[in-house]
Amino acid sequence: MTDLIDLIGRPYRLGADGTEEDGAIDCIHLVYIALDRLGIETPQFKEVWYGQTVRQFGRDLLRWGDRVDRPQYDGDVLLLSEGSPVFAVFWNKGCLYISLHLNAVTWSPIGRESFSHCFRTKSV
Repeated sequence: MTDLIDLIGRPYRLGADGTEEDGAIDCIHLVYIALDRLGIETPQFKEVWYGQTVRQFGRDLLRWGDRVDRPQYDGDVLLLSEGSPVFAVFWNKGCLYISLHLNAVTWSPIGRESFSHCFRTKSV
């Protein structure tokens, strides 16, 4: 199993990609790093996602993967229902995501966080 545990606790900062000294990261880059470590090809990154609706970037995700009812495999991408969309990744039977309450990356067992959409790469 690929280890993503070192991502937990990293501080959140919008637009951060995890390469700065403090390790700060945002939800989009968290998913990209996780997918890369899991050996899953990522969808093309688009800066405009930061201002788009779920429907708009959902179309981009559908080019990369298929929509599924529930996460089942490490690397399934989730869109959490936390007001504004939050990208997350299914890993180790749970959800790796940015907690807005903690302002940092966290993990919780699947089912604690509600999600509006789930996508799986077409390569699975």
